[in-house]
Amino acid sequence: MITAHAHDPDTGVAVEVGPGGALHDLTLDARSLRLGGAGLARAILTLVDTAASRANARVAGALGDVGALGLRAEPEAEDTTPTTWRV
Repeated sequence: MITAHAHDPDTGVAVEVGPGGALHDLTLDARSLRLGGAGLARAILTLVDTAASRANARVAGALGDVGALGLRAEPEAEDTTPTTWRV
């Protein structure tokens, strides 16, 4: 299974996602909980975007052009998070 990680040591948030941004793991620590709801949501979504780009790049490296699958490997990955999840 191809996954990718992203971690922000300043916020204490870490994520692991699959291609397209499917969340596999989310880790928070005491610093994360002090961000407040909106800050925590922004930190998580930013890291999910970063990790999704990495996972998408790994898929592209393994399979070649995956543009037809809707996976992008650029640093700013396509937003795959439903708007109903956003704060």
